[in-house]
Amino acid sequence: MTHPILKVVTCDGCQSYLVGCPSTRAALLVDPKVGRESTYADLLEQYGLTLVAVLDTHTHADHLSASTRLTGEDVPLWMSHATPVDRPMRKLRDGEEVEVGELRFRVIEVPGHTVDSVALYGRGLVLTGDSLFIGGLARADFVGSDPEQLFRSVKERLMTLPGETLVFPGHGYNGILFSTIEAESRLNEALQFDSAAAYAESLGAVIGAGNSDAVVRNLELNLAESPELPAVAGNAAACCAAPSKGTAVKIPEISAAKGREIRDGLGDAGQWVDVRDPFEYEHGHIEGVTNLPLSELGFHLDHFQGDRPYYLSCRSGVRSMTAAKTLARLGVVTNPVNVGGGILGWQDQGFPIIGLPAS
Repeated sequence: MTHPILKVVTCDGCQSYLVGCPSTRAALLVDPKVGRESTYADLLEQYGLTLVAVLDTHTHADHLSASTRLTGEDVPLWMSHATPVDRPMRKLRDGEEVEVGELRFRVIEVPGHTVDSVALYGRGLVLTGDSLFIGGLARADFVGSDPEQLFRSVKERLMTLPGETLVFPGHGYNGILFSTIEAESRLNEALQFDSAAAYAESLGAVIGAGNSDAVVRNLELNLAESPELPAVAGNAAACCAAPSKGTAVKIPEISAAKGREIRDGLGDAGQWVDVRDPFEYEHGHIEGVTNLPLSELGFHLDHFQGDRPYYLSCRSGVRSMTAAKTLARLGVVTNPVNVGGGILGWQDQGFPIIGLPAS
């Protein structure tokens, strides 16, 4: 099965997803955030994609959605039929199938965080929006939230998906990009409660307590037909109920000089992985390394073989650290090592590359 083009845009804990069809180059943008419009446009251009729809997985309380700026006659907005907004959009229902070029995804209603929360499942992944997070569940103390319903939605609607399904949440607070249904069933502390009532009791949530003045303002703008949005806006709140202590992962890091010494002694070049995007890799890369883009790393988990050490690099060492933490938490790689400084550090040492220098 050919995997989708998948690009993740992270900003202050919020995660947007650009999902593209490799054959038709049609693309869906999920949960766009105000202030990142130019990033989305750049990605569309870099990958030769055409935006065909925008999906908000729910009415956002913590940040402002850029959906009204990106949709129109040729690019429709998709939201739940339960979204209380008078705006032209495709109203999604549970079990409905949506198309992105030749890709097909199934809508799964997951109310609890909000009444209109939906997830999107297909092609080996599920975009969970604000429901299932890595190591936790979404916040459930806003007006309209229901922690018991959220727990049941996740347990009954999402955790019954195939174990190998990749989980991409609407927020990330722990430096881990994605998970799997199987991993969350083992590691997510919120899912270990015996009942929805026990989970809700553990939170001690007061419904409505999360609705600060800033949250109320965000909700008003995100539900308005033609909101006047600022150029950039910060977050009004975090959306995770209780981040899991078990998501903390410590990764060893080596210098570029040590990395060169190790690379020269590697018997299998596949042990060193560059997680930059393909256009960055093609521009210039370290000889003998394999390119597996960070956002699509989950589609290549069979590349990694447990006990062997893997060295991960990127432009500066940030994305590769995320890759290392993600692989370690999943248990896919026992000994991931981050190459600090990435290709920039490599170049600073005067080491050779194939192609042009990174900037």
